[in-house]
Amino acid sequence: MAFAPFVPLRVLSCYSMLEGAIDPKEIAKLAKERGYPAIAICDRNGLYGVMPFAAACKAEGVQPIIGALLGVAREGVEGSGARSVDYLALLAQDDEGYNNLCHLVSKAHLDRPLELDPHVTLADLDGRTGGLIALTGAGEGCLTRLLADGQHEAAARIADRLEALFPQRLYIELARHGDPVCERAEEALIDLAYARGLPLVATNPANFA
Repeated sequence: MAFAPFVPLRVLSCYSMLEGAIDPKEIAKLAKERGYPAIAICDRNGLYGVMPFAAACKAEGVQPIIGALLGVAREGVEGSGARSVDYLALLAQDDEGYNNLCHLVSKAHLDRPLELDPHVTLADLDGRTGGLIALTGAGEGCLTRLLADGQHEAAARIADRLEALFPQRLYIELARHGDPVCERAEEALIDLAYARGLPLVATNPANFA
């Protein structure tokens, strides 16, 4: 079966409990079979599968991209609620990025009330974003959710913060998979990207082979 050439950037493995269903080693085999030159593992608040994933990618001649879907508590946004958690997809560019990703994922689990989902705050990202590429999370991201709700000023403030945290490494993420939040926000996301000179990236959040 022929597949259009692209790089999947948002694959959840079986280590994203109750969400992903792909063994990390199988991700590499699928990439090889389908002609993807590279592929990213991007589990929710976890890096548990990255070692077998990276080893399998090396064996298959596929470039591994190490990432995580990191929970980020929304702060200072009217109507957000004190416990609203959004997500950023963070991809490591280099050793510094991997080390920062390990730190942030650990902090998301250790430094939060146990009754809340794992998360960090935007303040926790200060000084820990070097070597990390940020995708805005598509329908799970703060920007998309705010724009879908018509909160353009709040979205602009979050965009300012993200641009400062990830200079030249922030991508506005679009996904088309039937999510009404993504559909409501897409036009505004594109406008925001062009207005700020931010690159757009289309992703296919994948849970199954």
